[in-house]
Amino acid sequence: MAQTTQQSSSLSLLSILTAATALRIYIFLHHPTLISTLASHPQTSTPISSFLSLREAVHLRSLAIFQHAVAHGGHHSPLVVASLGKVLGWRRWEVGSALVWSGMDVLGGWALYRSVLAKARTGVAEQEEGETEDRVRGRAVKVAALYLFNPFNIASCLARTTKPLSSSLTLLAVQQGMEGHAFLSTFILSLAAHTSLYPLLLLPPLLLLGRRQTRLLTAGRGSPTFALVKGVLGALIGLGGGMYLGWELQGRTWDWVYESWGSIVLLTDLTPNIGMWWYFITEMFDHFRDFFLLTLNVHVLSYVAPFTIKFREDPLFAITALAGIFAVFQSYPTVGDAGLFWGLMSLHPTIFPYLRHPLVTTLLLTYATLLLPIFHTLWLGPGSRSGSGNANFFYAITLVWGLGGQAAVLDACWAWGRHRWEIERRRGVALAARAEVEAGEEEKTKLAWFPSVFSDCALETEAIRTSIIISPTAQHTATFSLSLSVRKISP
Repeated sequence: MAQTTQQSSSLSLLSILTAATALRIYIFLHHPTLISTLASHPQTSTPISSFLSLREAVHLRSLAIFQHAVAHGGHHSPLVVASLGKVLGWRRWEVGSALVWSGMDVLGGWALYRSVLAKARTGVAEQEEGETEDRVRGRAVKVAALYLFNPFNIASCLARTTKPLSSSLTLLAVQQGMEGHAFLSTFILSLAAHTSLYPLLLLPPLLLLGRRQTRLLTAGRGSPTFALVKGVLGALIGLGGGMYLGWELQGRTWDWVYESWGSIVLLTDLTPNIGMWWYFITEMFDHFRDFFLLTLNVHVLSYVAPFTIKFREDPLFAITALAGIFAVFQSYPTVGDAGLFWGLMSLHPTIFPYLRHPLVTTLLLTYATLLLPIFHTLWLGPGSRSGSGNANFFYAITLVWGLGGQAAVLDACWAWGRHRWEIERRRGVALAARAEVEAGEEEKTKLAWFPSVFSDCALETEAIRTSIIISPTAQHTATFSLSLSVRKISP
């Protein structure tokens, strides 16, 4: 029976992955106008992740102009340019890129599927009671489907940006952490940092996740401390090795560090996007620029330690909440970052009943998603309507987008806390009931013991009242009355 269930879920997963791949490839090959629009739209593309700048960097690299491949070809890491450049160098690069970018999303969906199964095996964050293996696998397939058919993820994939690569590597790192592979999880996450700097900020909760899962999966036989050491080692090797390869690929120079990571921190390109930074820096006087850059960077960084400490019992949720923070407050966000957050949110179905305002959050995000392209077109888009709007139009709707994203994170954090409170309350009630039963059994044992001891005695009534407090959380007192009087009978 179990084997039949596993085969059925595998077929369901395969059909979901196949359908998602077919949908993307069909749009890639039959709707080139839509593809070109998405590749240049600020909702899906930024200077850090743009496909157009990636192609330019690949072209400059093919001409052996290494010093310009990053500086004038966008802000991509040499590692990304070298790896994806092989695909873009094909004669039929449209077909090859369609397969590669579709494969990135499929990899992310598969990683989420495996993460659900790993979470069910270890019981992280209190799985639903009585959940069978069939239900777990069915839920895992639904999670993969929600990620693969999320419009944000589809649009990000069709734009051919580096965001699907970053999201897939992040999800793969989480999946490896959930399965107890501490070294691989942090190693993969450090590779994701070469597409965007922000995945590196997920390292602290990911280390805790690998440590926790190692202890749970090995039933205490594995050393959590050793798992922590392996995680740190994996991050150092991945980050250091990637930087060395970038140094070699860039002609033995470190200029790419400033152009790639430095641009993320210093916001050197003020191209409008759906984030909060560009408008502040554009409107600010130059002598205030450094102060606001420091404030914005510290603001993003300041969430890492508190979230890691607060959710240390559930590091997976800490990763989810931080992904939601980064989706709004990073320097160059896209809708792909929101897609990553919602993909991770699907790993926490037990908190959904405790969400307070899901309808308001959904309406805010829908409202912003529909108006972002309209207001951008009114401001900078082609056609007769161009110029009828201004930067304030577009930035106002990005604020609504940010409000919706942070409302989702705040609601999720509250729901997580409410769910935890319910778990503790149920545990308290269960412990109180068990203590009451044990106390009752003990009392029966005492009453049965008296006749055998006092066989030569007569029992009379004399009230002796005894009260036993079972548990402070039970909020009631169990009272037992024992009446006995011993009078020795003369022989």
